[in-house]
Amino acid sequence: MSDAQERLRSVIVGCGGIARAHARVLAECDEFDLVAVCDLKEDLAREFAGAFERVEPYSDLREMLERERPDVVSVVTATDSHARLTIAVAQAGVRGICCEKPVATCMAEGREMVAACRKHGAALIINHQRRMGPPLVEMRSLIEQGAIGEVYLIRGSCAGDILSDGTHLIDSIRWLAGDGDVKWVLGQVYREEPDPSEARSPGYTPSGGYRYGHPVETGGMGVFEFTSGMRAEILCGGVQSPGRAYHDCEVFGTKGRLWRQGDRADPPVLIRDARGGGWREAPLPQPDARGRAMANSYCAFARTIREGTAHPLSGDSALKGLEVLMAVYESARTHAKIELPLRQDSFPLGLMIEEGRA
Repeated sequence: MSDAQERLRSVIVGCGGIARAHARVLAECDEFDLVAVCDLKEDLAREFAGAFERVEPYSDLREMLERERPDVVSVVTATDSHARLTIAVAQAGVRGICCEKPVATCMAEGREMVAACRKHGAALIINHQRRMGPPLVEMRSLIEQGAIGEVYLIRGSCAGDILSDGTHLIDSIRWLAGDGDVKWVLGQVYREEPDPSEARSPGYTPSGGYRYGHPVETGGMGVFEFTSGMRAEILCGGVQSPGRAYHDCEVFGTKGRLWRQGDRADPPVLIRDARGGGWREAPLPQPDARGRAMANSYCAFARTIREGTAHPLSGDSALKGLEVLMAVYESARTHAKIELPLRQDSFPLGLMIEEGRA
């Protein structure tokens, strides 16, 4: 940031667990000035703000926006509120919005979010931050260099439901595939009957068959093919690959393979290629392979806001990933291979539950 540039006034909406990661980056980054946080739970907002210097707590979004006049708003709330809050913030005239993943609970909401931000001139990014971290950046670089030949398959595995966690897998796979267009999707899910006495969870821990305010499946899987002919597979929740860590990604090429053995893998990336000798560490350009993804994203976001540069986590890119994700559910609902573009605007899993089939 040049001396002539003022820091971007930033606020956070939602004071749950992941909000602290956003707050730490905003508070430490020279490009931003974290000035306020907001949560419907006033005590939570006050406690959260108290951990930082000169950060004001609010329990009313409109009041915070009017008083603080932020440049940037981070929407870090339950998924079912993303669309409503992002649209409201865009209408308030902010310069940029970082919304937590996934984009929304259905395609209709996702498109409304992107359209509202475009209409009101607010840059929008969705926090699929892993593609900004050293491991995935280096994996894509090695693929583009031809280190493992022509890639024909990418397989991802993680715990959790497809919408909450599989969204990261799909985004990472799209990144490793050069963000190419997807041609078709085939998927399947199963959902164990929730305990009717359990309250529906609005947060991290599933309860009553819900999580982050939306219904979730017990396990799900999907296969999709890019227009290039490359294929991808995701395995989530109850069908997660045995013994694999969270966000495990393996790339298969005609001359070798790349493997990211989860978020905490050490070494972060392994490679097998024509040199032989089995798996070996793939060195990363940045020695600190962890903890940089979100910081890298926010630094790039500052340039996007000030200079109009494209951002790898743009709302348009995330919407393409959401389309693949929703097509997995729609395939499970219709028992058919889904050719894109997807023509289902609603959340297919919700429709399955309404129809008594999940």
